[in-house]
Amino acid sequence: MKFVMPILLSIFMVASLLASTQVCLGQQTRERQQSIEQETNTLVSYYAADDQHYKNVSARLFTNDETNIQRGLEDLQARVAQSTPPEQVARCDEAIKLALIRTRNADPSRESSGPPYESVNDLLSDDPTFFGLTNVIVSCNALPVATQLASLKSVKEDLQGEFALIDLGRALRRAKSAALHTVPEGSCQNVKLDEGYLVSSSRIENPFHFIPWVQTKMDNAGKAIRDLVDNKPFSYSVAVGEAFSRIEKEDFMPQTSDARMGIRIEVVAAENCSNKHVDLVYRVYSTQILPVLSAAPESRVTEKESPQTATGQTNVKIEKIPPARGETQPSSKPLRFIPLGGYDSVNKLSGGSRFEVNSKHLLGLPLDQIVIQGQGSSQMKSTSGSVKGAFDSQGWLAHSEWLANYSYFSRPTGTGHLKSGNLSAQFSAISKPLAGGNLTMRFGGLLEGGNQQSRLAAGLVAPKTVTSAGVASLKLYAGLDSRISHNILSASYGLQLGSLRPGTRVDWRKQIGDVRHEFWYPLGDHRILDLESRLTLGSIQIPGRIPVSERFFGGNNEELFIPNDTWEIRQNPVIRAIPGSSFFRTSQGAGGTRFISYNLTAAYSIWRKVLIPTEITNDDDFKSSLKDSIDVVTNTIQNYYTTKDKGFADTVALLPKLKTALADLQTVVQSAPPTGPFEADFKKCVSAIKIASSRANEAVQASGDFDLGSVNALLSVSTEVDEDRLTKVIATATKLAQDLGNPPALTAKINDVDQIRNAMETDFGRIDIPKAKAEAKADMAFTRRTLNTMFKEVNLYAISPVFVFDIAKMSPQSTAFGGTRSGPGLGVRFEIATMAHFTAGYAWNRKRGPGEAPGTVFFSIGVRDLFH
Repeated sequence: MKFVMPILLSIFMVASLLASTQVCLGQQTRERQQSIEQETNTLVSYYAADDQHYKNVSARLFTNDETNIQRGLEDLQARVAQSTPPEQVARCDEAIKLALIRTRNADPSRESSGPPYESVNDLLSDDPTFFGLTNVIVSCNALPVATQLASLKSVKEDLQGEFALIDLGRALRRAKSAALHTVPEGSCQNVKLDEGYLVSSSRIENPFHFIPWVQTKMDNAGKAIRDLVDNKPFSYSVAVGEAFSRIEKEDFMPQTSDARMGIRIEVVAAENCSNKHVDLVYRVYSTQILPVLSAAPESRVTEKESPQTATGQTNVKIEKIPPARGETQPSSKPLRFIPLGGYDSVNKLSGGSRFEVNSKHLLGLPLDQIVIQGQGSSQMKSTSGSVKGAFDSQGWLAHSEWLANYSYFSRPTGTGHLKSGNLSAQFSAISKPLAGGNLTMRFGGLLEGGNQQSRLAAGLVAPKTVTSAGVASLKLYAGLDSRISHNILSASYGLQLGSLRPGTRVDWRKQIGDVRHEFWYPLGDHRILDLESRLTLGSIQIPGRIPVSERFFGGNNEELFIPNDTWEIRQNPVIRAIPGSSFFRTSQGAGGTRFISYNLTAAYSIWRKVLIPTEITNDDDFKSSLKDSIDVVTNTIQNYYTTKDKGFADTVALLPKLKTALADLQTVVQSAPPTGPFEADFKKCVSAIKIASSRANEAVQASGDFDLGSVNALLSVSTEVDEDRLTKVIATATKLAQDLGNPPALTAKINDVDQIRNAMETDFGRIDIPKAKAEAKADMAFTRRTLNTMFKEVNLYAISPVFVFDIAKMSPQSTAFGGTRSGPGLGVRFEIATMAHFTAGYAWNRKRGPGEAPGTVFFSIGVRDLFH
């Protein structure tokens, strides 16, 4: 018993602690929710004022013609001053003064005490207690100013009609998003910033600030925001609404020469809240992913070594903007110059460079890229030049590429040189995501022709092999790629049908299989364990003769089946412990006809600098903002697929008839406007028709396609604030018809609109929404996984120890030649996204062949774009 009471007491204390923690967390959640609601309500007015209909109203308030409200009120005030009796004059004059305050506060060129939208709303309200124009009309009605009041009333009603067209639903969506992007930190937790806080300073942060064009954008946006907020009272509409507008104006989402999935997150963090002062930090994260390519292992390599390239920050079009107000010109260039280098004991120390020109429609042709590359040493040479084009679509083929390439190489084998020069043309394509967004399919073909002239020591030429010949071949290839959490798996198959010219016969057939798997996992904060494995196998059948360089030569050199940066199919056994192409001797002579090889590379980041700070990526509000941004893009894709559904096409086909029916109904309604007790119902009906007509016009006039949001707003499926516009038209028109005794002409026009509405509802109901959702989810699957990697795992700099292990078998084999070889090794890898990537190590050559060294030192280096 003496043990039971302490145990029960402990349980009670723990339960009490957990309960109090939950209460505390619940209170914090409620306070954050209340803060978001407060910020949202403040920002709705700001975004509503960005609506074109609001701008139309605002323009009417301050023009110099007879519709100028401010001028009309001032003229009325002067006329009232000459009237009697004094008590009515005083009441009228006070009403005019209050209305003038509302009008001046609505002037966008003046700093006002509240959002201009609210002042306009109060000015035009029918409630006299809002102290707007209605209060003026009521307060001055007994004075001899009937003409002026009638004109004022007419203008007010016109402006009310335009004001009612403002899309408050869209303003609310933007406000909710912006409110979520306000992140109080540290001393600013639970602080109400709009209660007398002064902004001490502001700055912009971006993880890709080292890229010149990004830095230029940051400078321009930073200056604009400092002018807005620094040394001024904090205001959500300014610090969030207007400041984000300045950031969006700079457009940190670059215009690239390929179609990417764009995600942009803008967060303003409040820091150092003390003595009624606050610092604001605007963090901008813009990322663009090629969705289907992100499933490929080649893209994963780019993410690690060059995250700015993987996120679409480097392939930027030139911006032709004339300088104004001393603004700095963006420095993005289509040119890239990349030094190359490497070493092994056969190839020796080599150097070279890669020169790229990236731009849409190069030379007026559908080409995106020109590449010239060369690398050489005292023992080897390789040069290539290519032109490339690409096309992206929402169809079954999501991404297509075409490439024309010339390449030449001369590389040592230890007892001679292999030489080849080829001209090729190829086409490759990638399917949209399959299997619920877990798989993509790639395929393509290549035609090539050229000359191969090789030199080998006497006695090394295998049967049916020639050292010099003109050749032509056809290559066909296909593959499957998948990216799941922390894994990428890729399998490729290639078939080559080759011929010694002249002739159309097949002299040799080469088949290649290449399977790649990469697994990575964070063991600690951004300390990533990378496991890269690759299984490659090949075989050659020779019914005729084959050039020696087409046979299999293994070693530290990697040979690719096709010249394509976005699809690398290895076609030779790679053993990093054997330098150059020295693994080639078989029982028949130089070069194998069959091989199988496996390569493993393991690396672990022991020192790193993260791309995006952990305190940001772990913040709940940032996670929410990232999720919201991804959801917005997913919804946009879903809307695209929805608009391609036959049900939607049938719905929008009725819009012209709807516009005509609404216009006819409005004509009948306005033919004899009622007065007295039915005047309010008449106004409601006219307003409902005008708003519905506006939404229908927006749906038809949307840029290049029908606008799903505007179509939704007309129908009962709408989830927007105060929409379902056709139902409102029918209801208000029916009420007015009842007031007027159901006149046949009006009833007939109401029925016309109702019939079209029912037909649109029926057609819209046939849209396969679940299918559109599934297609959008599949399209975004790889993008979501890539974004998760980019934001949570990728480092800007990293140093990693590396372990390698290679094993390969070459055939035909004998006791002395061919057979199985293996080589473990150790090294170190530097990855510096802003500058270079560098790998160096030593691999041991186990089971050495005749004349081979016990191992080899290897290194490779790639320097980032020097033109930047």
